[in-house]
Amino acid sequence: MATPTVWMIRLDEDEQAARLAASQLQAYGLTIKGQRWPDEAQSWLVSAQEAAEAHAGVVLVTGSAERYAQPALRRGLALFRLSLQTRLGRVVNGYTLLSGPQAPTALPGTALLADWTAVQPERWQARVVARLHAPVAPAWPVRLGLHAHERLGIWLESHPAPGQTASGALTGVAGEQARIDFHAVGPAGRLPDRTHNEYELQGLEFEAAGQSFHAWGLRNSLPPESSYYTRLDGEPDVLACGMLPEGEPDAVSLIALG
Repeated sequence: MATPTVWMIRLDEDEQAARLAASQLQAYGLTIKGQRWPDEAQSWLVSAQEAAEAHAGVVLVTGSAERYAQPALRRGLALFRLSLQTRLGRVVNGYTLLSGPQAPTALPGTALLADWTAVQPERWQARVVARLHAPVAPAWPVRLGLHAHERLGIWLESHPAPGQTASGALTGVAGEQARIDFHAVGPAGRLPDRTHNEYELQGLEFEAAGQSFHAWGLRNSLPPESSYYTRLDGEPDVLACGMLPEGEPDAVSLIALG
């Protein structure tokens, strides 16, 4: 089994903070790899692939708090995290080493990066070492993954009741004009070769927490080892995941990408 590395993401032009952090972690015998975060569309896709190939075990983000608070950047980092964890098949914790006060997210629901916590200048290295060897699973109300294929597109994997059997599934997207254009059910961890969808619901529109959602769903019973897959057209700000018992949407959990 490959030794996990610390994957550093530098947000700004200034390399000084990143170089200092890297040297401090190297003193603990850790391998440091990473990147300058690019601004191109869907840059998180290549970044997640590179981080997975480097066997990233912990992510450390350096830069200004102002840059880190930008919605587009946080959305990209959230998608990067989902894609990285899906590729590796395990949790990847993260830390931020930022200049300036860190602002809370303004989006509703559970933030995908809420557990990527800010560290203080004193003794932060020991926390990174601990999480590298003993990651802590995030407290998300649903099971999530992200699968990206050049021909098949970008697919969100979800299960609205982790560890339980769900009565159907529903996924909605809000923000950035994102839509869903296909869905399927199948084994967890990989896109299914075929699917049988029961009582499909397409193009449902609803409001929740001030957000307008576009949603798809179906009534298939989802055991713990199965997942609901929805193909994304665009990159949403917020996800809504719930069940679809008796053909009616159940209460949804809101997940903020950021």
